[in-house]
Amino acid sequence: MDNVFRGILSLIFLAGLCIIPAMADTTTEESGQGWYVIHCNVEWAKVYLDEKYVGETSQGTLTVQVPAGANYQKIRVQKHGYATFTNSLDKSPSQGESVHVYTTLNLLPETTETAVGGDVGWYVVHCNIEGATVFFDEQNKGEITRGVVYVPVYSTGTPYRKYIVEKDGYTTYSGSIPIVPGKGETYDLYATLNPTTTPSPSATIGGDIGYYKVNCNVNGATVLFDTEEKGTIERGSLIVQVYVTGTPYKTFTVQKNGYLPYTGRIERYPVKGETVNLYATLATDLSGPSSSETTPVQKSSLPVWATGIALMIGAIAVSRAQK
Repeated sequence: MDNVFRGILSLIFLAGLCIIPAMADTTTEESGQGWYVIHCNVEWAKVYLDEKYVGETSQGTLTVQVPAGANYQKIRVQKHGYATFTNSLDKSPSQGESVHVYTTLNLLPETTETAVGGDVGWYVVHCNIEGATVFFDEQNKGEITRGVVYVPVYSTGTPYRKYIVEKDGYTTYSGSIPIVPGKGETYDLYATLNPTTTPSPSATIGGDIGYYKVNCNVNGATVLFDTEEKGTIERGSLIVQVYVTGTPYKTFTVQKNGYLPYTGRIERYPVKGETVNLYATLATDLSGPSSSETTPVQKSSLPVWATGIALMIGAIAVSRAQK
């Protein structure tokens, strides 16, 4: 009889070992966590969600675990020597979901000016017209190239008050300069120029003009809209001019030998004078799901049938003991 009871206790112990993993699976599956997978073209860039520091990028990404449904509104990515990236967050991860966010940092140009006024920050002036000239308080600061011009400023120097962007054939844009960036910081200023003269017949085919700015982590990559080649990525981006009344493009593709091509949907068309940002990150090789990706947890069927067999054996043992 003692041997029978020992056998029953052993079977109950084994059944318990089978049930414990099932309980562990349930806990993992119901943890209520999601992830932001933040892609960036610069290593060791600092990432902030709603001004909360969450880590640095490594090997092109940073994975941030957050409570499912966390309502973050804004992302900021920065590194000394690069223009700071900021954007709104349109989606929050649900339970077990990974939301991918793509960011691009542009390298600030080096300055040879002597730091008479102290530490250096930067204004980044964005404009929709290539070759437009930028003035700060009537001082010529350069021409718009690939959509921007960088203006160094010294935090302890005399603050600029006004900026003007102009080009022949376009209305002049002027705006105020509200703050002075600190050491290593950047501050974005924007200008939109509109034509002052009647467009030529060739320019009126599609109507008014808007722009896409395609941002990518690989210079020299080719950009296609649908099947039309639009140019190559230089210094992290490419400006693509479109006619706002023309046939809308549906997809964009960025590709380069040695990298997997990236294709994304074009969900919004620019209005006249507007620039819409598009983002692509190219990977060098195919890989399986990373540790940041979540795979639905599958419970093993072992605990169910093993527990059933254990109970059947226990019943048979008890039946024999009673005979």
